[in-house]
Amino acid sequence: MLKVLRIATIVLFVAVVGLFGVFFINEKRTTDNTYPEITIEGDMLEVGIDATDEDILKGVTAYDGKDGDITSKVIVESISQFIEDGVCKVTYAVCDNDKHVVKNSRSIKYVDYTPPKFTLDRSLVFSVDDEVDIIGSVGAVDAIDGDISDKVVLTATDYSTDTLGVFTVALQATNSKGDIVYLDLPLHIEEVSVAAPIVELKEYIMYVEKGETPDFKNNIAAVSTRSGQAIGYESVVTTDFDSNTPGVYSVHYYITNEFGYETHTILTVVVEE
Repeated sequence: MLKVLRIATIVLFVAVVGLFGVFFINEKRTTDNTYPEITIEGDMLEVGIDATDEDILKGVTAYDGKDGDITSKVIVESISQFIEDGVCKVTYAVCDNDKHVVKNSRSIKYVDYTPPKFTLDRSLVFSVDDEVDIIGSVGAVDAIDGDISDKVVLTATDYSTDTLGVFTVALQATNSKGDIVYLDLPLHIEEVSVAAPIVELKEYIMYVEKGETPDFKNNIAAVSTRSGQAIGYESVVTTDFDSNTPGVYSVHYYITNEFGYETHTILTVVVEE
């Protein structure tokens, strides 16, 4: 009896081993051990800031030994922050039918990219009696992210709200690509009469190209009383603006009403390289 049992056990073991061998060989035959390959045309692709994934996939193909052409499965996995001015690293990925994933990368350059620019919704001239709100007056816009006013940081200031004088505020803004811009602005704390006119400018900060000279006097939008009534006025515009030298300039507007009361306001002009 024991001999029969021993023989049956051996036969069962051989059968199991044989069956395992059949499954193993079949698995080896059907398993895809090849990995796809992503081929990229060129080391650098130039695109616009509004480029879609389709634009960024230009010149990218993929092939798999088992599945054939799988270019349609390639995706843009990620785009890095800037590694140099206007240039990012884009990573592509593709997966074949056997879940093999491969990646490849190249650089893309945003040819129409411009750094963020600061905005101002009022002049940084405050009465000594005013509450000075710098962050509430300053914003920033970016070619890629749009409004990034929430990314503006006041990094330094030397002003005192109850002290007359000209002070400096230092601003910083950062977009999603890691591009950081800086700007130092003058802040004026002055004695202002309640009878002085209220002046509204069309713009409180301008970015201009080297060699460009705007019509500063035409930047006056309205002059009124504190109650909002438009009034006649005389204006004097002074500035050390030099269109040929990149930098930050102030254009001073001195507006006088018919009673001789004067208001001072400022336009900031940034001459770019």
